[in-house]
Amino acid sequence: MTRTVALISKALHDLRVRRYPVQAHSPPDASGPYPLDVRVISDRFRRDPEGVVVIAGPDGRDYHNPVSVSLYALGRHTEAGLAAGHPDIGLTGFLAQARYLRLSQDGDGGWRYPVPAARYRVTPGWYSAMAQGLATSVLLRAHDLTGRQSYLDAADGAIAHLLKPMRDGGCAHYDASGRPFLEECPSDPPSHILNGAVFALIGLYEREARSGGDAHVATAARLAADLGRFDLGYWSRYDLRFAAPATMAYHSLHVSLLEVTARLSGDHAFASTALRWRSYLRRPACRLRAAAAKARFVLGEERG
Repeated sequence: MTRTVALISKALHDLRVRRYPVQAHSPPDASGPYPLDVRVISDRFRRDPEGVVVIAGPDGRDYHNPVSVSLYALGRHTEAGLAAGHPDIGLTGFLAQARYLRLSQDGDGGWRYPVPAARYRVTPGWYSAMAQGLATSVLLRAHDLTGRQSYLDAADGAIAHLLKPMRDGGCAHYDASGRPFLEECPSDPPSHILNGAVFALIGLYEREARSGGDAHVATAARLAADLGRFDLGYWSRYDLRFAAPATMAYHSLHVSLLEVTARLSGDHAFASTALRWRSYLRRPACRLRAAAAKARFVLGEERG
C-alpha cells in the first residue's frame, strides 16, 4: 500500500508541464546556440574538482556520464550567449566539459558507459547514440571558440562511430532499406528510445551542415516513418520496447525535440506530430490518463 501511495504521489508530481524552449535563431551548422535550451535539464548537475559533471552510478559511486557532461556544456553555452557583457560566466564551464570530452574519447571515437543499463539488460561498456550526438554538438562549438582542430577531429570520430552498425559495436540500427535508427541504448531487441535518437540526429545534422554528407536524410526519414509507433493516441511513448507512456517531462521534451527536427529537416511529419502531442499536453484528461498508465506500468514492472 505504501508503495502504491508513493507511485500515485509521483504520478501527480509528473503532471506538471515542463518547458524546453526552442531557440528561434540557431544556425544548422552549430555556429550559434544549441537549438534547444537544455538548462532546465542540466542546471543542477554536480561537478568534480576539475569542474566536470559527475552523477551517481547504480552502486552509488560517481562517474562521468557523457550525456550529462554534454547537456551541462550546452546549457552553459546557451547561458554565455544570453549573458550580456559577461559571456565568460558560462564559457568556463562549457570548455571544461568540452576538454573532458576531447581527452576521454576512445580510439573508436566514442565514450563507453562504465555502468549497466539494467532496464534494457545491457552490461557495462556500451556506447550511446545520444552521447555521440550531443558530444558532437559540444565539440563543434568548442572548435569555434578555440580554433583547435582537435575538437573538429573528435567530432568527426564521434559521428563515424554514431553511424557504425550496432552489430559492429556502433550505435545505429539499420532497417532493410539501409536507414539508421540512432540507438540511445544498444539493446537486443532494439529499444528505439525517442529522445536519444533525436538528440543524436541533431548532432549529425550539425556536423553534416559543415562537412557535407547526407546520412541525416535517411536517418530523419526513418525517424519520421516511425513517429506513429510512438503515438498512443493520447500521449507519446518513451521507447518502442515498452508500451508505456512517457513521463510528463519526457513528453514535453519530445514535443520540443520534434519542433527542432521539423526546422532542420523541413519534414511536415515532425511538425504535425509535435502539434498533435502538444495538444495532448493541453488536455487534463490526457495528462491524467498518461500519469495513471505510467504508474500502473511501474507498479507492474516492480511486481514482475
